[in-house]
Amino acid sequence: LYYAKKLARRLEGEGKILISDLSESDAPNAPAKRQVRSVTSATRVVEPGLANALATITHPIAYLDFETVQLAVPRWPGCGPQAMVTVQFSVHRHGFADNTTRSHLAGRGGDPRPHLITELIDACAGAASIVVYYEAFEKARIKELAEWFPEYGTALMDIHDRIVDLLPIVRDHVYDPAFHGSFSLKKVLPALVPGLDYSDLVIQDGSAATAGIYRLLFDASLDEDAQASLRADLLAYCHRDTEAMVRLVAALHEMAK
Repeated sequence: LYYAKKLARRLEGEGKILISDLSESDAPNAPAKRQVRSVTSATRVVEPGLANALATITHPIAYLDFETVQLAVPRWPGCGPQAMVTVQFSVHRHGFADNTTRSHLAGRGGDPRPHLITELIDACAGAASIVVYYEAFEKARIKELAEWFPEYGTALMDIHDRIVDLLPIVRDHVYDPAFHGSFSLKKVLPALVPGLDYSDLVIQDGSAATAGIYRLLFDASLDEDAQASLRADLLAYCHRDTEAMVRLVAALHEMAK
């Protein structure tokens, strides 16, 4: 049950073991109440306000996803131990004259951040909305880049201020029994966009991506072929995250009709 771990013992004591045993009054928040309604009826619940929520996403749109690396021993100026340093992004541009996908992944040697910043600014140029899934992550990374490189601060914070978070749009308006209590993109995507998930990729989650980036940038044992293969796998994973948001928004618009 979504965000209800503290209630689990009490509910179990009342003999309520499954979500199907619950009533909406047992749920502690609106998404959990929607979850109970969905699971007990075995149907997808779509709230009437979905269309209005989607209207906050205005064209043209840049769908953005970051990947980071965390180093115990900092390698670059201004970074502390375990700082989450953005070294990769994917941007799907939608509603532009040229609907292109922009990808960037750091290479070995030197500070990767300045080049990433200039590529990111260019990739997001002209977008009215910059769509992410869980804005706290991307916004925090953008703020850090702006603090590290104040000469790019205005342009980076302009990106920051155009961000629209897709997560609460889903969480506050849709529940499908296949979510299994989670609103992560990995759960929501295959439930709402059948046939699209991460199972066909070599790298299938963020932890594996972080580990792969570390190897790509710092593992001296990787030969050129291994580096090229790993780079392709990392690019495919980040690309899938932004592709997922494009497809998910399209699916949500269909549900809102």
